[in-house]
Amino acid sequence: MTEDASRSARLAEVLRDWTARGRIVGGVVLLAERGRITGAAVSGWADREAGTPMERATVMRYASMTKLIVSVLVLRMCDEGVLSLDDAVTRWLPGFRPRLPDGRVPEITLRHLLSHSAGLGYGFEQPPGNPYERAGVSDGLDVTDITLEENLRRLASLPLFFAPGTGWRYSLATDVLGAVVQAASGCNMSDLVNQEVLSPLGMVDTGFGTTPERQAAPAYWDFETSVQRVQGCGWFPVDGGRARLSEGRVWRGGGYHSAGAGMTGTADDYMRLLLCLRAGGGQVLSPRNTSRLLSSAIGDVPIESRGAGWSFGLGPMILTDPRAAGLRQGSGTWSWCGVHGGHYWVDPVNDLALVALTNTGTTGAWGAFAEELVDAVYGAS
Repeated sequence: MTEDASRSARLAEVLRDWTARGRIVGGVVLLAERGRITGAAVSGWADREAGTPMERATVMRYASMTKLIVSVLVLRMCDEGVLSLDDAVTRWLPGFRPRLPDGRVPEITLRHLLSHSAGLGYGFEQPPGNPYERAGVSDGLDVTDITLEENLRRLASLPLFFAPGTGWRYSLATDVLGAVVQAASGCNMSDLVNQEVLSPLGMVDTGFGTTPERQAAPAYWDFETSVQRVQGCGWFPVDGGRARLSEGRVWRGGGYHSAGAGMTGTADDYMRLLLCLRAGGGQVLSPRNTSRLLSSAIGDVPIESRGAGWSFGLGPMILTDPRAAGLRQGSGTWSWCGVHGGHYWVDPVNDLALVALTNTGTTGAWGAFAEELVDAVYGAS
């Protein structure tokens, strides 16, 4: 058996094990080596209750994997001279002026937003009852009748966690970028994403919301003691916090299109994006801005939630020191995940790329499942 075949077999075994135990309802894992897909594993149910098997072409929720797509759009607009990384957000959104705790109004740039160094946050990454919850700020995952503009007004009314550029915190920054894109272009953000990124890459099964022709699989949540279908709207545990999720958010009418969490699509579509960026940006992004996207953008600012060996680019997390991080991927590996159960990583040293899309949060996104996939790719230690 060739190494390619061995890796593919090991990946399939990991996915089968997790679906057989019921910890993941269904999923698709793709592996690419040297720019071509060499492994594909599919297992479990797309819809457990209806008995619909998972297929390679099943549409699932990207959740925060949406951010990479929107980051590419923003940098493409920089290539075209419409935007600049050093633009102040207030150039495009004059009313977006969040303050520091001492009352000062600092300048936030597009670079700060892309690198999550603006001082903003997410409600689900804070303890229950936090200021974001009390202000009614949507994380982009729940059905809501408020507009994007109203959500950003509420966000801007809350104090920043730190002065822009002095810290790193995962945040609603990409939703702010969605509003910037619309203001700068005069176009609907979802239409622009399709025109500038999805269509050139042939990502025909990816988009905001769903359509009759492109329905997303139901969402599930792993509570460890049971895996339950996400129905209606409710609170779901995420590490030390909780996320407000709605099954209908990805349906049209379920809320504004969240640039940070609102897209759905297939594993094959997402791999097209990764392989395009791996090759320098191709038809969607200049090599210069592709390099910026995939390189550290925050200098020595620590990623406290990750520890040593990590930095952040203009969209993904960057592994800067595998030895310090205790990981097996090569230096420069870029990655991220989505709370609904997906993740990706690209290792430029070993020329490997992996996409795992599942319908089960958060098990498919991070933790033991993701670690076992890495072990399957790189072999036994």
